[in-house]
Amino acid sequence: MSMERLEAGAAQDGALIEFFKYACQVGARPAGRGRLRLRGVVLLAACLIGGAILSRNGGQSPVAAPAAGPSHIAFVANERLAPMVSFSPPDAIRAPLHYQARMRENSTERWDTLTFGDAGGNEILFRVTLRAAKSAGSALPRSSLFVELAKQSAEIGAAVVHATNPEFFSTSRGPIEWAEVTLSGAMGERPCLGFRLDRLREIDLSGLACGAHGATLDRVALGRLIDRLSATGSGRELGLGEVLKSGAT
Repeated sequence: MSMERLEAGAAQDGALIEFFKYACQVGARPAGRGRLRLRGVVLLAACLIGGAILSRNGGQSPVAAPAAGPSHIAFVANERLAPMVSFSPPDAIRAPLHYQARMRENSTERWDTLTFGDAGGNEILFRVTLRAAKSAGSALPRSSLFVELAKQSAEIGAAVVHATNPEFFSTSRGPIEWAEVTLSGAMGERPCLGFRLDRLREIDLSGLACGAHGATLDRVALGRLIDRLSATGSGRELGLGEVLKSGAT
């Protein structure tokens, strides 16, 4: 087996282990009814699989394991925070639009989520997550795209059961890192695309895009959805205006 394949396998195992640690942390919280109960089952399964991986490696994470990203558990919802980004839905699609802004306690770090569509529905799902650095001018540490998508999927009660290697394509807003992913949740498996804007340094903007009725979105359709994102006044103050077109405040 080549060194490249060994390194790739170690990196993937490390990413999975970081997600399993995160899943177990989330799963330890009290579960509600309905969808939260399903999420608990998914996360419990993730913990069991993670234990098997750790056992296989003697309880040690591979050397090539990426650094763990921050957990959204440390962030508290704050309705007084102005949104950093807005979304202009396509005229032909009727779906709920929800925005949640969260902040880490005793810090200026933010974790915002914009969701268009219902994770458990049959219509399109476009979910964007933004993490802002502590202070202007500081680079934001990032986990791998796979780990980031696994965390975001867990928030909607789903799990990533398949993912391709990330690729890049160029747009007017800079390079976009993307990968094909398959999510497994209450409605079965669903093909989606995971993405991240690579140009940003002080804000990590990434997310998931899933087609309606199990349809697969292509890279062009993903680009069109991203083009409908606009920076608000708060977003422009943090540097989003350089990448996203101006939006309403």
